[in-house]
Amino acid sequence: MNKQKKEAKILAEIAVKAIQSKKGRQITMIDFDGVEGSLFEYYVLCTANSPSHVDALADETEKQIKEITGISPRRVEGLQNCQWVLLDYFDVVIHIFLAETREFYNIEAMWKDVKQVHYQDED
Repeated sequence: MNKQKKEAKILAEIAVKAIQSKKGRQITMIDFDGVEGSLFEYYVLCTANSPSHVDALADETEKQIKEITGISPRRVEGLQNCQWVLLDYFDVVIHIFLAETREFYNIEAMWKDVKQVHYQDED
């Protein structure tokens, strides 16, 4: 695993832990290793209970990544309505959805042939 991939994996794992700390559900990490032409190393997806929960998950994820790595997202999209917030960290993109929005876009199905890790919801 090259340095860029290792750093991306660490960032993705920090995101997963941050999401878990705020009770995000249905966390999935999609690993784009070996996907020709992919612009990303990882996607991290999760489901929130409400728009305010989407906002809290985005804030906590951004905060923990910044504290641990010193990196800020290149771009943040979706905070206006908090149905789907995207945190873009170049090699890692974090998607925080409301359940109906996640179901509608069904990103996991688009990448069904790519390695996916599904995390157990924490109680």
